[in-house]
Amino acid sequence: MKRLLAGALLAGAVVVPLAAAANGDPQKAYTKADQARAKAATLKLADLGAGWKATPSSSDDSNPRCSTYNPDQSDLVETGKYQSPNFVRTDGSFVATSTGIFRTATMAKKAYGRVATPALPGCFGELFAKGIMKPSSAKIVSAGPLSFPRVGDRSNAYRLVASVTTPTATVPVTIDLITFNKGRTDVALILLGIPKAFPASFERAAALRVLSRVRS
Repeated sequence: MKRLLAGALLAGAVVVPLAAAANGDPQKAYTKADQARAKAATLKLADLGAGWKATPSSSDDSNPRCSTYNPDQSDLVETGKYQSPNFVRTDGSFVATSTGIFRTATMAKKAYGRVATPALPGCFGELFAKGIMKPSSAKIVSAGPLSFPRVGDRSNAYRLVASVTTPTATVPVTIDLITFNKGRTDVALILLGIPKAFPASFERAAALRVLSRVRS
């Protein structure tokens, strides 16, 4: 059951990263230096302690897009990008990081402001439910802003609460999306907790660990 649940949840959650590649996504002009900066500004398996393993990212690397949410960043230039592995715990909970670096701090600020809007959590929930692998299904209980201490130059946090039903069980799932900007760098952390959210102290520490690695 754990394997089935983990597969369903990963498929649903990783369709909603915060960084780039379709109509409306930033232009790509990656440099070796900024690719290295993006890769450095991420969580690492060693940050999480015992009981975690790294699995390849299955993200399609595109911005979340819905009928009510379709941010346009096509006038901006992204020079670095990194999608972390999915760090998975034995109960199916997981954490992942998406990092984008832009040509200028002004571009990064504009990109961040267009993505981190009140419409984001609703779109996040819609895409999560659509991404769940059949025969499993998800019911969205709530999706909205989450109180979270400021990180970097600007930050936002959102919480999605869902009930996921597999052929063998129904479990509560909480997904927290923490986004922040510092200089030329935009970061999103996705933290999916089963059967409840990760402790606030864990999420805060994860965000600050990534922030400490941002070099723009």
